[in-house]
Amino acid sequence: MKNKGFLVAGIVLSGFLLLRAINLQADTYMKQKTHTDSFSIMGQTQPAKDEITVTWIAKDKSRTDTDDKKTTIMRMDKGLLYQIDHQKKTYREMPLNVKQMIDENVAGKGKEAEEFAEMAQDMAEAFAESMEVKVTPTSEKQKISNWNCRKYLLDTKMAMGEVKSEAWATEELKIDWKSYLMLTNAMMAGSPGFEKMIDKIYQEMSKLKGVIVLQLNRTEVMNTQVKSSTELLEFGEKTAPEGTYDVPAGYKKVK
Repeated sequence: MKNKGFLVAGIVLSGFLLLRAINLQADTYMKQKTHTDSFSIMGQTQPAKDEITVTWIAKDKSRTDTDDKKTTIMRMDKGLLYQIDHQKKTYREMPLNVKQMIDENVAGKGKEAEEFAEMAQDMAEAFAESMEVKVTPTSEKQKISNWNCRKYLLDTKMAMGEVKSEAWATEELKIDWKSYLMLTNAMMAGSPGFEKMIDKIYQEMSKLKGVIVLQLNRTEVMNTQVKSSTELLEFGEKTAPEGTYDVPAGYKKVK
């Protein structure tokens, strides 16, 4: 049940990934507010949730802070991802390669673990091969916050579900979609079909001009509908504080 819960969370997250529009030529600072409605799946109810995330992104690294409690640091230059718990002052380290991560976690744990690893790898490959994004521009325009925006319809299909989105984007802010997609999907880099998937998604996302300011998502997975929204609060180029992309000193590494 826990594994299926992770899959649901991953699919919901994939809808949010399209929101992190950035200019990767310099460090970019972004603050967002995300709301997820309450939903029930497999007999368990997840309460409604609001989160504030602050994201810093450079050319080959990124950091996302969630409500000052948890941090995710992605270091493509090191091939590593760090998950940091500030309340416990601990961190987890994972390779930015789904196959390597699976192999390391099942090494020496027996046949059952190896069979699970094979299934997990098959699922990762199926995800990469099945992911499709369709972007449909509309003529609707609206001012949201401080930005003049245009409405786009996004349909993201994956092996485990589908996300239909209404996205409002502004051309007053810019993005390098190709570099952005490579960064946000780095965990899939070791899977067959990764580069083909990136090229396919990039062709569609190029239809969306600028940066997404507001996105309304409706995710369908395992006969469950999850509604969420993400709003851009702040966006700009800044100099990241020293140590932004490093694990804080004194934190304990855990498995």
